[in-house]
Amino acid sequence: MKAGFVIEEHVVVYCDGCGDHYSEKDNESICFHSIAQAIAYFSAHSATVGWVYDGDRILCDGCIATLHCLQYGHTYPDTWQTTVWPLGKLTRSRSCAECGIPEIEAQS
Repeated sequence: MKAGFVIEEHVVVYCDGCGDHYSEKDNESICFHSIAQAIAYFSAHSATVGWVYDGDRILCDGCIATLHCLQYGHTYPDTWQTTVWPLGKLTRSRSCAECGIPEIEAQS
């Protein structure tokens, strides 16, 4: 039986692109017992968690979206959202459906 303060080793996964840690809830890192267990988890669940392990690198959903946009360009919707700022200035904006990067234009 373990009791008190016990030092244990575990594996935490960080994105090879941006360094963000993998978490599922409350932004707390998920701890795996071994690298093999982490690889098996991402190999089986990558479609549902958004992170992808390609046998060499592991990338988060944000880095995957950014790489997609670098390769294929941004995917903006046809519709814009108009914002009225104090003093009557207008802007219109829309965000890329892949990576979320906004496109903002001033209106005259």
